[in-house]
Amino acid sequence: MRSELESQLGRIANWLHVSFKKNILTTFDRVLDEDEEVDDVLEGFYRGGSVVSSGSGAPGILCITNRRILFLLNGKSTTPAETISFDDLLQVDARRSDSSVKITLQHSAGTGVLTSTKRSTLTRTFLDHLKSRVGDEIVVEDEGIANESTDRQLSSEEKLANLNFLHNEARKIIRAVNQYKQFNNEPAFLQQMIDDLMYVTYCCVGKAEHPPEETKLFISMVFMYLRQRLIPDRELVLDVFRYDSLPLHHRRQILTHWHIFHNEIQKVRGVTVSSLKSLQYLHLYDRRQDSSHFDKMAASFFAYAQCVIKADGTTKGDAPQKLAAIRTLIYGDQEQVSASEEKKVARKTVRIAEQQQEETLDEVMEKINTLIGMTKVKAQINTFINVIKVHNERERRGLPVTPFSKHAVFYGPPGTGKTTIARYLGRVYKCLGLLEKGHMVETDRAGLVAGYVGQTAIQVDEVVNEALDGVLFIDEAYTLSPRGAGKDFGQEAIDTLLKRMEDHRDRLVVIVAGYPDEMNDFIASNPGLQSRFSRYFYFDHYTPEELIRIFDIFASNASFNLTAPARRELLNVLTTFYKKRDKAFGNGRFVRNIFEKTVEKQANRISAVSPLTDQILCAITKHDIPTREDFQH
Repeated sequence: MRSELESQLGRIANWLHVSFKKNILTTFDRVLDEDEEVDDVLEGFYRGGSVVSSGSGAPGILCITNRRILFLLNGKSTTPAETISFDDLLQVDARRSDSSVKITLQHSAGTGVLTSTKRSTLTRTFLDHLKSRVGDEIVVEDEGIANESTDRQLSSEEKLANLNFLHNEARKIIRAVNQYKQFNNEPAFLQQMIDDLMYVTYCCVGKAEHPPEETKLFISMVFMYLRQRLIPDRELVLDVFRYDSLPLHHRRQILTHWHIFHNEIQKVRGVTVSSLKSLQYLHLYDRRQDSSHFDKMAASFFAYAQCVIKADGTTKGDAPQKLAAIRTLIYGDQEQVSASEEKKVARKTVRIAEQQQEETLDEVMEKINTLIGMTKVKAQINTFINVIKVHNERERRGLPVTPFSKHAVFYGPPGTGKTTIARYLGRVYKCLGLLEKGHMVETDRAGLVAGYVGQTAIQVDEVVNEALDGVLFIDEAYTLSPRGAGKDFGQEAIDTLLKRMEDHRDRLVVIVAGYPDEMNDFIASNPGLQSRFSRYFYFDHYTPEELIRIFDIFASNASFNLTAPARRELLNVLTTFYKKRDKAFGNGRFVRNIFEKTVEKQANRISAVSPLTDQILCAITKHDIPTREDFQH
């Protein structure tokens, strides 16, 4: 709609300097695809391609969208737009002369040149947006442009665009936090998240009583909504977020509440934490539920921190150091927790609320079939479902039936989806009437084996009782009976488990998982195991193409977008590691490590970039993709 487009363009500083806006808007209406969004525009004179011109070129605007580059002529709404796709772009050269900047776009179909006489700050912003889409390696600038100070003063138009950006980001963080009002039936969780956000705010502004006015405005907008009980004028709170851009007539009113939030920030003074409780909880919840709440909220918290620190459109000397410390606060603790510690802590600290809505078998299978890769595993699950359906029908008709085992062995290297499939398999069993609840309890040797005589059986009983009417998933199960270890408490765990499997044959499904060779030895080591496990699923390594699709999921969950050069570089990195893989190659876990390092490198790259935009915050360029050296310790 025209109103939405005008609102979107109104947040772009360069748009305020464009001539013939009415005609350009008409052209935009005609040429933009559905859901295509404009990143930035730059007015100038263009030569090349289908644009017929003489002298310095035809007047118009060069436009960056989320899909391509366009050139639109001024005053001629019926003229076809010059279009260059990001994939076709080979190189962009930007050179400054005394009175103008010349931007040369070399692409597979030819060359286009825009000569702009706009002031350098507008050109700088435009080139930053272009880099966020295609990468630094394609956009080459001369020193006069590249060395321009990031602490320059913003023009009045840029300040207005920056205020609207901050208003939009405040709305985003409020929406993100509000999604957790009744998360997992934990009534205090939302308040914990707001408290953690306040701690992040303190890490950004510290003891400063008078940070920049834009910083005060942004913080006040966020917390006047999240802590409405502190604000006497509730109508103001609602009115501020009733519009797509900042209602300037409320700006002074918002700032009058700064002292309230400054006092709240200073209450955190003297408190030191190593991690944020709400994000740690989400991290452990994700571990159990295969969800992505942590990625989404960690990205929101870090984007919030960047907006607080760079709210006035400049970067202070210590901004990169502050952001690095905040990033460690948000992400660092999660990266240091070992997998076995996660399982142990998650089982005891994260209570998963009972699923309220019943699933059908078709709904569960649809979710399984959307998982990346695992073609053979999916086929085996379908075969098992068919076996159960035939078994039930024969039983209903009084025909002889063959007994079948519900217990299973999952073979395969780490990070190939074994835990995820185990969780879905429990839900399949529930839909088929084989289990009452279908939930999954995950454990390993550390969760089953105690260090003293008699305690292992008690520990196994506790875990089994938690798993009754569902699935008990034992990762690296072969460690219960390691080669050459003789008799140890692991054997006591196996014996106790076999007895409980027999006692609760209709209420318990056990799935054991690990490397193929070790699991073969484990099953063969005990006749009781051989008789109870007769269903085997093999999980193969993901291909590089599948690995990049997993990366896309992580990136999408955290609202990151890869430029075309970044995607090519990522595929090269994944292919290199895939070719040199061994049985311990991490697959999905390795992709998560790459994603986390990518986010870290992107944060370092943009730490000194200001003013911010959504494109800068969300873009992953080629230089953000970690190299092989980044994984060497």
